[in-house]
Amino acid sequence: MTRLKEKAIRWPGVLKEKLLAIRTDRKKVSMGYAFGVFLASTPFIGIKVFIAIPFIYLFKWSKAATIIGVFHINAFTGPFFYGLSFLVGKKLLGTNVEFLYPETVSLKAIFTLFTGNISVFYSLLLGGLILGIPMAIGAYWLSMRLTQK
Repeated sequence: MTRLKEKAIRWPGVLKEKLLAIRTDRKKVSMGYAFGVFLASTPFIGIKVFIAIPFIYLFKWSKAATIIGVFHINAFTGPFFYGLSFLVGKKLLGTNVEFLYPETVSLKAIFTLFTGNISVFYSLLLGGLILGIPMAIGAYWLSMRLTQK
């Protein structure tokens, strides 16, 4: 069995361990996790945790669970997810902007992709929000199931 398959099989167990390690009400854990997953769907790369902080304190959700949720979209899952978000947002906005992958991958090239054309950002934002809502609902349901005694 390949290493990737092993990780995919172990993933729910690892998530369960992380969520159960958080010592607070499971509903606060699940709400924090779901909010983190929702934030992960937005194109605010690098500042999602900072966006989450006021909401975490306002609603008294689990900080750790929110951060776990935010980092579900990372360097490995991001290209697939953001590609899909872009296509959904582009379709709904009716823009005909093209997403061209840079010849050399660098932080500057990625920043330029997101800020070079505001239509790209709006497409990513709308697509991410639309995909983020069912993802957050699913994350809430999953985390409630995983943390039940």
